Amino acid sequence: MSELFTRPEEFLAVLRQERKDVLDRLRKTKFSSLKAGLTHTQVIPYASYSPWLDDSVFSALHERVKGHTMVDIYRCHELYTLARQCAHIPGDLVEIGVWRGGTGALLAAGAQKRIALFDTFTGVAKSDTQHDTLYTGNEHSDTHQNLVESLFSSMQLECDIYPGIFPDHTFDQLPKEISLAHIDVDTRGSASEAFDVIWPRVQPGGVVVFDDYGFFGCEGITDFVNSIARNQRDAFFVHNLNGHGLLIKQLVPGSTR
Repeated sequence: MSELFTRPEEFLAVLRQERKDVLDRLRKTKFSSLKAGLTHTQVIPYASYSPWLDDSVFSALHERVKGHTMVDIYRCHELYTLARQCAHIPGDLVEIGVWRGGTGALLAAGAQKRIALFDTFTGVAKSDTQHDTLYTGNEHSDTHQNLVESLFSSMQLECDIYPGIFPDHTFDQLPKEISLAHIDVDTRGSASEAFDVIWPRVQPGGVVVFDDYGFFGCEGITDFVNSIARNQRDAFFVHNLNGHGLLIKQLVPGSTR
């Protein structure tokens, strides 16, 4: 029999409880593991604050770029916010893994800086079955440098685009000083080689953001970032439940950088 409510607060109380019951059941969902030691469940945070809905400037920018990125609005807002916070730090913006340029445009708009963009424009590179669980190579090849150039031009933003495998073909174009780098490459080999050459150039207080951290099917990325978090003495690590792993450059005692 259906329950009748005479007061709105009674209905809201039941609705909240039913919502909580559904979410709690989802939180208990565990996925099959693709790699030992990397367990996946349905992650649903309890916090509900959604600052991207209150930020009219970001909302307008996101409306322009959302067709040029596969990154969800939660990570897009974080990238935009980080770029704004890093705007005062010496160094350039860098993105490895551009696809159609959406997140790169958000970074450039947030920091109001020119950005260096590196991409094969032929899809994912350096897959390795020893580390990468789903990616086999050439995924996300449905892009072209012209799409990126057109987006940046329409938004009156500035970028330098370097096609080719990074760092193999385009290392010489990497800025000497970096304030923020976004690494979105899907495979461990690409992420590892990119980080190795980028991190020494990141300035104190600067940030490297790894996309795909914690994603099912990107265990190579997650495993690599975890190894950095354990061993990199000059990095402060933040695991964001939205799928970002952040490494913030910090000075260690006795160092000058």
